[in-house]
Amino acid sequence: MTRNKLKEVAMRLFGEKGYDGTALSEIAKEVGVKTPAIYAFYENKEDLFMTVFREAMQSYNTFIQEVSEEQKELNARESLYRVLSRQYQFYKKSPEPNLFVLRYVLFPPSFLKETIEDAFLHSDETLTKAIEGLIEQGIREGVMKDQSVQPLVDAFLNLMDGLSMQYFYYTSKELYERKLNNAFEIFWNGACS
Repeated sequence: MTRNKLKEVAMRLFGEKGYDGTALSEIAKEVGVKTPAIYAFYENKEDLFMTVFREAMQSYNTFIQEVSEEQKELNARESLYRVLSRQYQFYKKSPEPNLFVLRYVLFPPSFLKETIEDAFLHSDETLTKAIEGLIEQGIREGVMKDQSVQPLVDAFLNLMDGLSMQYFYYTSKELYERKLNNAFEIFWNGACS
């Protein structure tokens, strides 16, 4: 219980105040333990931070794998669109972990930059493989023109990244969905022509 509560509070405070702006004593106080109790679970602040970061990335990886499994009964167009729409649902369901990851992927503490990049690249590899499979499916189905897969994967991943930022900019579900639908249609039309 204490270990999970420490991670939960750490994620929120690191997300709100940054790595340098969050003291272990502050995390401990909010959990209701003394600071030395944290060392029963984590070596230091960096260990707690990286545990929270890796678990947040893993939850995203799990989401991507679940989405990939669900796609087996859908055509390529429906599958790719669903990845984007489910991403929105994932963000709505888990805003703190997503904001936390976004903050530290974009602005990592300098001494953790390499460690964070390694954790992110593992997640990106999982996502890339899933998207490659869906695009290859579209080419096999004959709905996407036979072409090099990598540029389409890169374009789709950039579309996902852009929509991720849009999610944090706009609180209106209708506005977000309009942007998602328009961006997807442009991607799809380009991939099929």
